[in-house]
Amino acid sequence: MLVVVTIIGVLIGGAVLSLGLLGRDAGVESELQRLQRHLLFTRDRAEIEQRPYGVLVETDGYRFLVFDSRVLQWQQTEDETLKRHTWPAGVIATLDVDGRRVVLAARDGTLAPQIGIDASGEFTAFELRLSRAGIAGTAWLRPNADGVLQLGTTP
Repeated sequence: MLVVVTIIGVLIGGAVLSLGLLGRDAGVESELQRLQRHLLFTRDRAEIEQRPYGVLVETDGYRFLVFDSRVLQWQQTEDETLKRHTWPAGVIATLDVDGRRVVLAARDGTLAPQIGIDASGEFTAFELRLSRAGIAGTAWLRPNADGVLQLGTTP
């Protein structure tokens, strides 16, 4: 009898734990955690180098840019740590900058970031949301009023 009760308890415990994970997509959360780490690294770098950096978000991924004051243009950074990153299959990105939706479309060759990282370490006010078709919930990343990058999820 004790063995049966133990087995039932383990099954119920497993079911309760799995119910807590339903509706969440750990893949989109880990993508935003990765981006958060890179943004923090880039913020430190912008402060040290005293030059602005930016992030160009595209439908299929993102890339980091640096402003070259000699030619007055945004250039893709040559740092291997900040190379272009592609979203996993099925991930849908939505970006709001200063409270306005940004259309993520193919670029005509000109590079201009939507998210800025000032030489003082301040971020542009943005909210990046990632979701996956057919899976409930959205993960988001945004800076708060103090400049801290916050991660969260919306059911």
